[in-house]
Amino acid sequence: MAYPDYPFPSQPPSYIRHPDVLAYLQDYAKQFNLLPYIKFGASVESLSRQECQGKSCWTLTYSDLNSHQTTTTTFDAVIVCTGHYNKTSYPDIPDMDQFPGAVTHSHYYREPSVYKDKVVVLMGPGPSGTDIAIELVETAKQVYLSCHKKPAASLPSEINVKNSIKRLHSNGYVEFENDSQLVKADCVIFCTGYAYEFPFLTSSCDIRLENQHRRIRPLFMHIFHMYHPTLSFVGVCQKIVPFGQFYLQAAVVVSVLLKETPLPSLEEMKLDEENDYQDRLNSGLKPRHAHFLGERQWSYNDKLAAMIKIKNPVFKAVEKTYKFAMLWRHNDITQYRHQNYRIIDEDTFEHVPPDNNHKQNLP
Repeated sequence: MAYPDYPFPSQPPSYIRHPDVLAYLQDYAKQFNLLPYIKFGASVESLSRQECQGKSCWTLTYSDLNSHQTTTTTFDAVIVCTGHYNKTSYPDIPDMDQFPGAVTHSHYYREPSVYKDKVVVLMGPGPSGTDIAIELVETAKQVYLSCHKKPAASLPSEINVKNSIKRLHSNGYVEFENDSQLVKADCVIFCTGYAYEFPFLTSSCDIRLENQHRRIRPLFMHIFHMYHPTLSFVGVCQKIVPFGQFYLQAAVVVSVLLKETPLPSLEEMKLDEENDYQDRLNSGLKPRHAHFLGERQWSYNDKLAAMIKIKNPVFKAVEKTYKFAMLWRHNDITQYRHQNYRIIDEDTFEHVPPDNNHKQNLP
């Protein structure tokens, strides 16, 4: 998970917790003297585009959260790095607002004791849904996992797998698709992902959010505004090894802004975007998966590195570790988080089981 130019200072568990990530990012900022360039306690209010001597320039207005004063500044280029784990996405379930129990999103889940002795229905068979369901087994009275498809991994028998939620009733019952059995539930947790949101982008920025706010257009390589490439986005892609890809995307943006790397023509970029999207649909992905990479991330990273003529810093060993860990999760979903891994060299990693007695170097 580390940035290629700054490994974790010590070997924490491979499945680290958020305080470890925060500490790592703070150390990274100090190591590379980034803090003087970061303005904390500021909220971006708006970003608009103007024509400045025949090219785009960007006017940004932000407010100080302490003094409430606003400042407006013009920039030659703007890179949006706001992530995509903020705007929660909920399905359109009939009578959801009439349900008397708690209705929440996995985004707000912190620990299982809140659900002690409760009947909990989770919707979504992805990592959040399955991980939370497993954690609740020891605490909740009953756990149901509502899925539109069969979960990828075998779940503990204590988790009752159901079809998609059809309706939430005002008497507290949950109705499932093609299932006559209703479940009386205390709470429903939607593990249904996130939508993109950029409330500060004005219409002059010419950015569109499509497919239920799951697709950002027009973007070349999920990064560059095709018509105004001095506006770029880092961290849009989903289901990836994040920091290594962010590092590569940032390197590409810098190279383009410094005019070291030219972008293709507008027509070529538009064709690339459409081909990429159609390839996803043809492989069975949904329109909402426009920025979903998964297995595609490795060739995408290679393409980024090739664009700026560097060796891909996301080594083959990272890819191998990721695939091995995902296979372990599929085969043993209750224990996969207890496994540890170490990168040995560019091509080799080591699997370290919890007892540390059966280390295995894997090519």
